[in-house]
Amino acid sequence: MNSISGLVRRATVLVFAVAIIAGSATFYLFFNAATMKHVEDEARTLLSLAVAARNYTIDNITPLLGQLPDTNFNPEQVPSFAAQTLFRKLISDGSNYTYREAALNPTNPADLADSFEADLIADFRRNDDVSEMQGIKRVEGTDTFYIARPITITNPACLACHSTADKAPAAMVAQYGIVNGFGWQLGETIGVQILTVPVEDEFQSIYELVAIFFVMLTALFVVVSLMVTLPLQRNVIQPLRKLADIADRSSLRGDDTPLPKHGAGEIQQLSAAISRLRSSLKVSMDKSNEPTDQDGSQ
Repeated sequence: MNSISGLVRRATVLVFAVAIIAGSATFYLFFNAATMKHVEDEARTLLSLAVAARNYTIDNITPLLGQLPDTNFNPEQVPSFAAQTLFRKLISDGSNYTYREAALNPTNPADLADSFEADLIADFRRNDDVSEMQGIKRVEGTDTFYIARPITITNPACLACHSTADKAPAAMVAQYGIVNGFGWQLGETIGVQILTVPVEDEFQSIYELVAIFFVMLTALFVVVSLMVTLPLQRNVIQPLRKLADIADRSSLRGDDTPLPKHGAGEIQQLSAAISRLRSSLKVSMDKSNEPTDQDGSQ
């Protein structure tokens, strides 16, 4: 037979178990979404700086350097060189933030796309209406958020250096050769801008916060459980047990032990009612045991 204390204890554990699981899951999902939003905003800000450096080079630097004699090649006039150099100087604290402008057929071999970047370029080529992709990738055992945009030839001026080797600046051909960086077409997606932001530390902070939240909920459960069960034990369960024990003894041996007068109001009311019932039964039993006269009178 289940006791009241056992039922209350099990109900309390069940309620708090559901609360802890649901609360911790909600807490994790909320902070995970907030963290990813923060990482995405940070990545967009850094990418905007790189794009601004690229556009500034195209609009202001390349035309000026193009007026110089082509006996020397100036990498500063290349938009990707400017953007990547500025980013490296901006992120110089040893962090794992990266920005690359990778291509399938770059002029500089250092900008050759790896397998992941090549897949992104292929995806952009298949989906002309997609202007951005983002997600999480694993880099050397670390989760990294990336945001990528296609590099599409929209400016005919770019073809002056990348259509055929015989039309390219002699200084550039002398430095990089006649194999790489040629054959580009107007409107063709030839590469990808990709910026990565490490998120391992961000996720670790979430796990720590969820652990703290779990411990706090568990501590709250213990405190509330004690606050509920101890008064219940003292004011309800113990008086009820005493009532049940006395009633059991009274039914077997006619025990006259006084009933408890403490406990919750309902317990006291029940005790008083049982006392009155026991008194009434005693009076009735005493009358039934009195001797009777022959004519039936007592």
